[in-house]
Amino acid sequence: MEEVKLKQKYVKYIEGMISQMSSAFPEDTNKLQRDYLVQNIKKSSVLLARSLQEEPIFQSLDFEKHCTYIQIMAEWSFHKEIDLFRSGIPPKYWRIVMQKIWYTTWEVMYACVQNKAPDNVVLSVVERYVNRTYEDAVEELKNSNIISEETEEKAKRQSNIEKMALQYLHERKMERIKHYAKMAIVLAIIGVLITVLILKFKIFGVIGVLILLVGYVFFSGERHY
Repeated sequence: MEEVKLKQKYVKYIEGMISQMSSAFPEDTNKLQRDYLVQNIKKSSVLLARSLQEEPIFQSLDFEKHCTYIQIMAEWSFHKEIDLFRSGIPPKYWRIVMQKIWYTTWEVMYACVQNKAPDNVVLSVVERYVNRTYEDAVEELKNSNIISEETEEKAKRQSNIEKMALQYLHERKMERIKHYAKMAIVLAIIGVLITVLILKFKIFGVIGVLILLVGYVFFSGERHY
């Protein structure tokens, strides 16, 4: 049977998505791993896009919804590949694990579309089944004596998505601390200036401070309109 050509709009979306993801690689990944990951995400995204384009059950969805599903697949591929890089599992078995995850993701999406599940349910179910599939695949490698118990435990502890979330929260916290520190410095400087004005010019200093405060309130209010 002749393979249906993937529409250009899907190709452009996948290329743009991969370009954005390329800036999110953790520092502990090397070029070989990054190239490998990009290649796998592109292949799995193209296969899913083709399925979305051809399968009758997915044809009831518009292009934007298709893009959402492609992104879900790509993001979980990204996170679980990173987990595999850090797991200690030999590289030749990475693809076996990922193939199980890709197939599971497709099955979950298919079932969700079939049951008209909302996006938040799709995200939740995909997350649950992807993590379960990953752990099951790791256990299979251990039961087949391919990896040790220590490697199994290390692989199961990996969660790049949690690490990224914690890093994001830490960065936000540091930004807030820097903001408050700057505000404290500004307020301290203003306090010193006000004290100097009042001590030096007495009543005229107080009047000057009040004028400055009124002017600040007036102009800051103007900026909100």
